[in-house]
Amino acid sequence: MYRIILIDDEDEVRQGIKRKTNWEACGFQLVGDFDNGRDAYEAVERLQPDAVITDICMPFMDGLQLATLISANYRDTKVIIVTGYEDFDYAKQAIKLKVKDYLLKPINSAEFTEFLHKLRLELDEERAQREDVTFLRHQFRESMPLLRERFLERLVTSCIRADEIERKFQLYGLSLQGPGYTALALDIDEFHREAYIDQLAEEELLRFAAYNILHEIVEKEHGGIVFRTRDDKLIALISGDPQLTQLTCQTLAEHARHSIEKYLNMTVTVGIGRSYESLRELPKSFQEALSALDYRFLLGKNRIISIGDMEHGSSLDNLSYTHMEKRLVSSIKTGDKAAVAQTLQEWIDEMKRAGCLMDKCYGKMNKLLVALMNVLAETGFEEAAVLGDHSFMELYGKRTLDDMQLWLETICLALVELLSDKRTKVSQAQMEAAVAYIHEHYADEQLSLQQVCSQIYMSMSYFSALFKPHTGMTFVEYVTRYRLEKAKDMLAASQLKTYELAAKVGYNDPQYFSVIFKRNTGMTPKEFRAAHKGKLSL
Repeated sequence: MYRIILIDDEDEVRQGIKRKTNWEACGFQLVGDFDNGRDAYEAVERLQPDAVITDICMPFMDGLQLATLISANYRDTKVIIVTGYEDFDYAKQAIKLKVKDYLLKPINSAEFTEFLHKLRLELDEERAQREDVTFLRHQFRESMPLLRERFLERLVTSCIRADEIERKFQLYGLSLQGPGYTALALDIDEFHREAYIDQLAEEELLRFAAYNILHEIVEKEHGGIVFRTRDDKLIALISGDPQLTQLTCQTLAEHARHSIEKYLNMTVTVGIGRSYESLRELPKSFQEALSALDYRFLLGKNRIISIGDMEHGSSLDNLSYTHMEKRLVSSIKTGDKAAVAQTLQEWIDEMKRAGCLMDKCYGKMNKLLVALMNVLAETGFEEAAVLGDHSFMELYGKRTLDDMQLWLETICLALVELLSDKRTKVSQAQMEAAVAYIHEHYADEQLSLQQVCSQIYMSMSYFSALFKPHTGMTFVEYVTRYRLEKAKDMLAASQLKTYELAAKVGYNDPQYFSVIFKRNTGMTPKEFRAAHKGKLSL
């Protein structure tokens, strides 16, 4: 027996449906009926209905508003809209809200019973699917490759408990014998831009072919593990004697690089991390492999790069370039000047401790300038706004790391100011646009926070954080105050009846308008009109 609730503000219609429908024969139990959407929504959590049948036009909360809330918070509950012919076009909006169906008034008892039988069959089918263990197992098996990749990505990017690693290895049929563990990262240098009908599909096919080659060499021939990350890098995890693993990785990587170039006619670069004695330390080796790939910027494409060769045994437990760049760019975008200065200082100190050669320092600085140019491009500024036309030449004029640090810090802080000024101006303009939109549409009862935010392309949480400092009020407070000010003017200058006036300021329910008006002014609309007749509010 499925649970159902009924909402209609017309008592006769609601009582007629209740009386004429044999709910149990249709497979339903009517667990509640309501005359407005607000009360019905409050009861949904308590009653847990499988289906909701609601009128479209009701006080306090209409059927579409109710459907929106149920769709967002109770995804398994079916919503059926009841409407008249005059509201049929309006009801079509319900399709976007994932409403199950809509019925036209007047409701015929036989048709309504037939509809309930059909609804019950659909609910039966959905329940059977959810309860069908075979179906669930089939879905799980189909998801296994994706779940395997996501687990392996977690394995190399976060610290996972040893018992979880053991369980997941058994679940996915994975094996790494040890005693040493090393990560290898392969990245395609570039695709040949030939005249393919579907270039994206061709690139995806080539990635898949490269994966198959690496899989054949590493998994089938050596017993390692190969997977693909979400940013399309191919990762190989290799185990064995720590003293021999680096040589093994070099051999396997060279085999894969050569095969991909020979059979797919494209080049790849491979980065190799250090070997560690625990699976839980694989994130270190993985990060080192990615950092080794970064040296492609200095060394060129189509290479095998071992982090041990590049960094002469220095540990990557400290700030790596990739981490530094992400942290610096994030600090610039969030306007954190202290973090900008600290990040640069830590990076410069790291290069000093590592004894970084001058050419390598210049190479890293070049890479950072490119990253800063990308930040400018993303925000719509010209490079000249912060970086001069000869920035790279200026860089090579700096002869010490300290000089480079001061120069870079000046550029980064100028970029912080530029982005901050733009963010302030854009936010101010958006708030002014929001206020103007409220003033123009205050008479619309459906005016909502979501509606205003969609007009100015801003999230509701960010809008709320900016709107109150701008106006001194929350969105609801501002709309209510503006509507009531308009109502005061109309009460003082016109003879409109209360229900007419309420509708003109966005309240289709006169009783609700009167309650709000008295709560905010201390007087009923009638009392206010008597006291202020012939006057206009300022």
